Formats: sequence, C-alpha cells, structure tokens
Amino acid sequence: MVGNSLTKSILKFGLIVSSFGFAQVSASDLVDFNEQMRLNEITSNFQEQYDEFGLESSISKFNELNANIESSKIKLINNIDIIKSDIDQMQTKLMQGEYDDSLALMLRNASSNVARLRKELAQSESTLIETEGKIKVTESSIKQLERVKNDELLELYEDIKQRHVKNSNQVLSEDFSGQLSCNVTDSLSACMNRNLPSMKNAFILKNGGMERVEVVDFSVVDATQKLNGDLTYAVSTKYKHVYSPNTEVELRKALGLEKVRFTLASNSNETTFYINERRVGTGESVDVSGNYVGVYNVKAVNGTQTQSLRLDLENRGEYFFPFTASSKTATPAPKVTGSETSVSVDNQKVNEENMGFYSNTVLHSDSAFSYLSPVLHRDSKELQVFLGQKSALEFCEDKFSSALATEEAYRYLQSQVKLIPGDYWLANGQVYSSEEEVVVKKTFETNRFVCMVNI
Repeated sequence: MVGNSLTKSILKFGLIVSSFGFAQVSASDLVDFNEQMRLNEITSNFQEQYDEFGLESSISKFNELNANIESSKIKLINNIDIIKSDIDQMQTKLMQGEYDDSLALMLRNASSNVARLRKELAQSESTLIETEGKIKVTESSIKQLERVKNDELLELYEDIKQRHVKNSNQVLSEDFSGQLSCNVTDSLSACMNRNLPSMKNAFILKNGGMERVEVVDFSVVDATQKLNGDLTYAVSTKYKHVYSPNTEVELRKALGLEKVRFTLASNSNETTFYINERRVGTGESVDVSGNYVGVYNVKAVNGTQTQSLRLDLENRGEYFFPFTASSKTATPAPKVTGSETSVSVDNQKVNEENMGFYSNTVLHSDSAFSYLSPVLHRDSKELQVFLGQKSALEFCEDKFSSALATEEAYRYLQSQVKLIPGDYWLANGQVYSSEEEVVVKKTFETNRFVCMVNI
C-alpha cells in the first residue's frame, strides 16, 4: 500500500513548479534593445526545454493516481464490510435451514469487487511509484537547466553592468525645457533663482532620479515671462549616468536575479547543511537559492563532526566542507594564556564538549582559494586560536584537506584585508609577522595561523 511519504510528495513536487517561475521579465530602461533580445532568448530557450520535460503533466498524473488510490481504498473497505455483514446474515439463515439466493449473489458480487479493487489498487500504486521516480529524475534535470539559465543570466548581467560602468564616465548633453508659475510681482531673474533647485530636480527625475543621474552643468539659456507670471525656460545640461548599488539591485531585478544561487558541497553524502541554524539540505552537493544578502553562518554536520564558516554568499559560489572518514584526531585541549580573548592549545586531547567548538572566519576568497581563520567558541565567548606548528598543520589538513598559508599568501592577504597584528605559522615552521610584514624568528611555541583552502 502507498504510504504517507508518497502523499507528502504531492506538496513537495507542487513546490518544484512554483520555484521555477517563467513570467516574461519586463523591460527596463537599464536594458537596451539587444540586451533585451538576449534576455528574451534565454528565458524562451529555458521555457521550451522546461516544457519538454512535462513536469506539470507528471505532477497532475501523480495527484490523479493518488486520489484514485484513496478512492479505491475506501471502496475496498466498504466491500469488505459488506461481505462481513452478509456472511453473518447468511450464517444465521443457513443455521435456520434457509438459503438466500439474492444474499449469495450479493456476496459473490462483493467478492468480485474486492478482487478487482485489489488489482486496480496494486496497479495504481505501482504506477504512482514509477511516476514519483520520473518526477525526481525530472526535478534533477530541471535544476541543471535552471543552473544553465542562471549562468547565462549572470553573464548577461555582467555585460550590462560593464556597459553602464563604462557609460558612467561619459559626459552627456541634453536640452531641457519647462514651465513655472511665478508671482506677477516677481522679476524674471528672481523667479528663476528661487526655482532653480526645483528645475534641476525636474530634470533629474526625468532621467531616473538622483541615484541614476549626476548633473555636471545646468545652465539656463533662455527664459520668457508672461504678464500673469507664467515663465517658460530652456536649459542646456551636461550630466553623467551613475551606476550605484541601487542601480545594481534594479538591474538584477530586471533580469530575474534577485536570488543568490550557490552550492554547498562535502565529501560525504551524510552531510547536513544549515544556514543560520536553518536546515537547507543533506548530501554531497546541495543547491541553495534565496535572498541571502550579507554574512551568514553556514554549518555542515556529519555524524559527530561539525564545521562552521561565516560566509558572504555569492552567486555561483561553491563552498566545500571536507570530513575525515573517522574522527582521527580529537580536538586539542585549550589553555588560556593571559587574555580572555586568546587561547593556546597543546597536543593533549580532551573531550570536545569540555572545550567548546570551532567555527572558521573567511578572511578572503578569490577564484583559487578561501583563506580561513579559526575561532574557538567557549563559555559564550569567541576566542582567538593559537596552536603549535604541528597542531596548526593538522588542523588545516583534518578540517579542510588544506595547508597553512604561505608567506606570499600572507602578503597577499595583507593587501586585501587587515590581518590581526601578530605572528602566523608557515608550513616550514617559520613565522610570518603581520606587523613587520616579514618572516621573523620564532618567539613563542604557539601562534596564529590561516588555512589556505583550494576551491
């Protein structure tokens, strides 16, 4: 018999359709004719390929089969109840020496119905399972299709953005005219001077608003005033188109790119991912999309092992969380040394619940590497981590299958972000000073460090 899991699938698969909206993107003044044609082609190609999968048809069939199964179950129960009742009546009559032909016929018909309903039910359940499998395969294909579409839209977005950025350096000219109502006692110059800000604002609004236009020059070249005070003016303007963060948001909206799409990956199919403690999926690779603006805490849980990163999630980003096959190395025991905001760790192993847990801050990320700095959470505090050189190497290897940052990497990080002042381990046992920006002699047995994760 079909269980509740398949019934719940109706809601799940219904959501699949709603997650792939196909409304034609409305034209925007940020998108020129050729760019709009590319946008239409991308959405049209996606729609055609999506239609070929026939997802809506499969979901409709799934819902119909599920409804038929529920109906057959009710009919089957009713016929079984009829048989039980008629058997009791037949037994009573037989014991009284009577044989009821009509009752026997009703029993035979009910028995025939039970056989037919059981067969129909088995066939419908089998077809339902096949349909569910087809929907799952289709869902996977559509996700891939959606990724392709998103990549094409992002490529178009970058092209349009670069055009606007380039155009923002160009000074444009435009003649602008308008009318004002002045007091009859006002002179022409007095009326013009008093209304100059509103005249300039009218021009700015006409061209998209203050966030879209920067006026370089606004010169009145002609003005005439009637006896009733009405004034007509003509202006020669020079201006630039501004490409601001708000313009970027508007462009993304015009292209249907409001959502950030990225992938959370692991080397284990048993990894469950969380964003700000909300579960977003389980598996070796989980595609996520949503309005993720800002920095989020991303956590990957695999058995008893947990990894946590604070990430500024980006479109097409791939964030990898590797886990060891077993917990080969327990977390070292911390020892507070001096400040409450720093912790030194030796090679003694202790129970993880006694020492807190690690998260990792992404200092910087580029197309080749992510540079991670560990943070220890204990007693509701965030502590800087100091390890011995061997333990620092093991931390990067066990947590991320990565290595300690090189001297060149630290110099690169210094140019991108402001490293906390202090000493950092290199893989060869030397120490890099972020204050002096050179390799220095080892002073302490424990130092800070950065893991250099290949993405």
